[in-house]
Amino acid sequence: MEAPSEPRDGRTVRAERTRQALVEALLGLLDEGQPRPTAAEIAGRAGVSERSVFQHFPDREALLEAVAREQYQRVVPTLVPVDSSLPLAERIEQFVQQRSRLYERIGGVRRAGLLIEHESTSVAGWIDTARQQKAVEVERVFRRELDDTRPDEREPLRSALVMVCSWTAWDSWRTHQKLSVARARAALAAAIRALLGQR
Repeated sequence: MEAPSEPRDGRTVRAERTRQALVEALLGLLDEGQPRPTAAEIAGRAGVSERSVFQHFPDREALLEAVAREQYQRVVPTLVPVDSSLPLAERIEQFVQQRSRLYERIGGVRRAGLLIEHESTSVAGWIDTARQQKAVEVERVFRRELDDTRPDEREPLRSALVMVCSWTAWDSWRTHQKLSVARARAALAAAIRALLGQR
């Protein structure tokens, strides 16, 4: 029989709620396209005093780390792995759908992260991990085609696939070329097919 858990102090519960509210407030502002919200803006969105930001997060890195973890927790469960045993056309279709949903969801946070990647070890670490994971997923989904490529051409092909499937490419289509989501998906699918010799 388990011992009853100790009741948590009311102040502890309130502190956790405030901390979570601040994290969600910053994420909300980033999602809306505000890449560098101030402490006052974050506190205002969370409905707390500006002083609360500094009470709950000793420095900016602590807040950014908490936000990165929350972003990871809310995004990862939405990703359904593509079945690598499917025919290539189906894999491309599912992969493009998955990447477009992901990139549309993380756009505001990713843009903000890139602005401070060079000055925040926490943000740099999370972005680097995301890039590596996305590259590994490209290799997993298109492993058969990569394995069928001549050894001297395999690495260049892998690198090209990783690049066209990256958030950088997606953002270029959506932001710089101003493509709709549907047209950006078509561009991504066309790029993958072209690289893998499919027409």
